Amino acid sequence: MNPNEKKEILKNLTEKEFRQDLIIPLLSKMEYIAPIEYHGTNEKGKDIICFEYDKLSEQRFLAVVAKSGNLTGNASTNTGLMTIVNQVQQAFDVPYEDLFNMRQLFINEVWVMTTGKIVSGAQETVINTLRKNNLDKQIRIIGDDRLIQLIDKHFSTYWNSNSETKESVIIQRDRLLSFIENLLIANNIDRSTIKAIKSSILYSSFNPRISKNIDGLHISNVSPYSIELAKIDSDFDDFIVSKTYGVTSEIFKETKKYLSYSFFDIEEIIDHANKIAKMTNPSEFVIETQLNIAQEYPFHRPYGNASDFIDNIAYMEEGLNELKIFKAFLKSKNKLEEVKELAKSITILLPEIENIIENNNEDKIIINYVVDKEENKVKIEYNSIEEISFSNSFTRIIEKGFDRNKDGTLKPSKIIEFALHKFREYVESELEYDEDKWLNEYEG
Repeated sequence: MNPNEKKEILKNLTEKEFRQDLIIPLLSKMEYIAPIEYHGTNEKGKDIICFEYDKLSEQRFLAVVAKSGNLTGNASTNTGLMTIVNQVQQAFDVPYEDLFNMRQLFINEVWVMTTGKIVSGAQETVINTLRKNNLDKQIRIIGDDRLIQLIDKHFSTYWNSNSETKESVIIQRDRLLSFIENLLIANNIDRSTIKAIKSSILYSSFNPRISKNIDGLHISNVSPYSIELAKIDSDFDDFIVSKTYGVTSEIFKETKKYLSYSFFDIEEIIDHANKIAKMTNPSEFVIETQLNIAQEYPFHRPYGNASDFIDNIAYMEEGLNELKIFKAFLKSKNKLEEVKELAKSITILLPEIENIIENNNEDKIIINYVVDKEENKVKIEYNSIEEISFSNSFTRIIEKGFDRNKDGTLKPSKIIEFALHKFREYVESELEYDEDKWLNEYEG
């Protein structure tokens, strides 16, 4: 689609369509947080409000003034830039009423966005006017050329949305339903169940849920053309973490992923790598890799997916050995199955943790856990009077924090992993595990 065709699409938008169908999703894709329409009689210059976090993790609020058509220098019209100056000044002067947190907030920056052109000379007049009040550096005026660049970079699928006919959407739907059906058939699901699932996906108001770790089954590789399901041996299908890499099934899956990515660089050893990829025993997987492909191209290179795969192999070798020794200790205490069950119960807390994150507005999130020995499960404890077995504490939002979402919020799955590590420490403390002392007994 050429620029003139794109400008024609923008030209035909109403202001409502411009705000709701284009600007709000565009801001989201540009990683602005919570863009909402503020258009109305009380907007005070603000059509859309959103925010982002600066390098000091402080919120910076952006207001958007949205206009359709060309912006002119005529002060008497609704599309005159001098009229828009008044809206911009109102946006800065009148605070935004944040109803969710019951507070007033001032705008840090204003964008004037239009579907048309900005008439020559009008923008300079506005900037000079705003400069008198030191507002010129806090405003951006975005016409159709700049808008198209932003859409191309952050929201390119927008250009195709209007060309999708009812027939093309039906074809896409049927393709996805066929894919789901084939996936279920491959896993021996009966026809009546498949029919019920497809009907539910189409017509239910509830989103389907995914249960993880069913008898060791997991997705080992995903591509646009296939999904490969795999299993892990039952001896390793648990949630007792290794101090080196964490959960065995997770690093096993991740390592297989790196192996599959490296297939693109492999020719002469592709068959051997394929055989290794189908192995279900992590220990044998590590040994075979080291014996047969670790020194081959491209695995010996210090960079790339193959290098990441070899790094994970090294982590797995160290961690599996450490885990083998610790599990032997648990078995000697007749605690192995009990600890496995307790570790597994932590993973079932994921929906509860998602709910805690979603509804917590404190700067710090503290999650306390109690080991219920009667039910042999780990529970989240909300009553601080009760005895706490172990805890995790997190800063709720850290912009660009490691292993966090793009907006800096916590990933529930990572909290589960942190809890599993804390649980490992708890078990070691409860059973008075001395690694060096036990190693002497184990090797003796």
